[in-house]
Amino acid sequence: MRSRRAKAGALLSSLIIAFLLAFPVDSQTLAEPPADFTGDGCTLFPDGNYRECCYRHDLDYFRGGTETERRESDRRLYRCVRSKKGWQNEFAAPLMLFGVRVFGVASLPTPFRWGFGQRRKFGNPKNRKTEGIITE
Repeated sequence: MRSRRAKAGALLSSLIIAFLLAFPVDSQTLAEPPADFTGDGCTLFPDGNYRECCYRHDLDYFRGGTETERRESDRRLYRCVRSKKGWQNEFAAPLMLFGVRVFGVASLPTPFRWGFGQRRKFGNPKNRKTEGIITE
């Protein structure tokens, strides 16, 4: 007989999968960053000799996409920062990876979330505000 914890874990997994399937992302309709896109460097983190890593990561986060694409983008950021000269980057890379994995999720209404350049709706369905930028 399965324990309560195992049943709860299976139920939670099922709910997460159902949620992800209910809100698919069509990567073919995602807006590209405008030509004058500048990014903000390393959001909420000091800009070091890895600023171009953060810029490329910002481009990915503007566009958004699937969770797999987000994970790949975050891993590229980690590898890029870690590859830069300086012992401090060995410490900065995992901290940055943790930050983007936890606080960069698309479901948060933050200006640095995954897909921040796409039109998203947050809040009460009766009183929703549309946020983001759509380029056509």
